[in-house]
Amino acid sequence: MWRTFGLILWLLAAPGAAVAQGPAVAIHGNWCGPNFGAGPILDALDAACFRHDMCVAQLGAFNCGCDLAFMGELRSRPWPGPALAEKARAVYEAIAMTPCADPAGYQRKLSLAAADWAAGVVSGREPPTAVLDRLGRLMAEAMLRGGYRGY
Repeated sequence: MWRTFGLILWLLAAPGAAVAQGPAVAIHGNWCGPNFGAGPILDALDAACFRHDMCVAQLGAFNCGCDLAFMGELRSRPWPGPALAEKARAVYEAIAMTPCADPAGYQRKLSLAAADWAAGVVSGREPPTAVLDRLGRLMAEAMLRGGYRGY
């Protein structure tokens, strides 16, 4: 389990390198994933990823404000079905764990995701391993899509 968690964290940290033409990971649609984006917007999650990409393009890599706005959209939007809602939650958690330039902004991202996770566990809506399960499925799907292009 820790090996899988380590791989997930490494892939999530890759956006920093990805900005400098590092690995690309196709997470969802045409716009979700580090160093990945082109083509028409396919659905609501893809549109949110596109807006995040445009914010980062305008304000720069590792911009906590872009990440927090993206997380806010992912967190508050009503998703059209449970599968897309689950994937949006995984993207939300992945962005929360991705470092950004401002330590206070990064702490805010982590705090939001941790509070949501804790609320889900305490209420009995999800098991304590839910975040790892979601991130594992997200990365596995990206790999199956052939969406990982290394250095």
